Amino acid sequence: MNTRYTDAYLKAAHKATFHNEHEITRSSLCTCFYCGHCFDPREEPDLQWWDEQSTEGMTLVCPECGIDCVIGDASGYPVTDDAFITACSDEWFCGISRISASKTSRKNQGIIT
Repeated sequence: MNTRYTDAYLKAAHKATFHNEHEITRSSLCTCFYCGHCFDPREEPDLQWWDEQSTEGMTLVCPECGIDCVIGDASGYPVTDDAFITACSDEWFCGISRISASKTSRKNQGIIT
């Protein structure tokens, strides 16, 4: 149960996972709300972007699970805070994610275990 972050804060954070090309390219650390994969986008090979034909930019797809819920530290959100990432996962995946099932990425560099 999330008691630390407001619903409005989590909704705003979720918006930062779409058309996030500009923020991701300025980030040194990113985390996926679905699987918990934490990575440096500058060191991750073969990043995939969804081209949504938008002037706002493309959306990064998680290199581990293929879900479009990656948020970068340039967004200003606490991407290394376990409570934040878990609250986002619970909010958007209703308890049905790799994080909630404790099946996080083998390649995870650190925050959700």
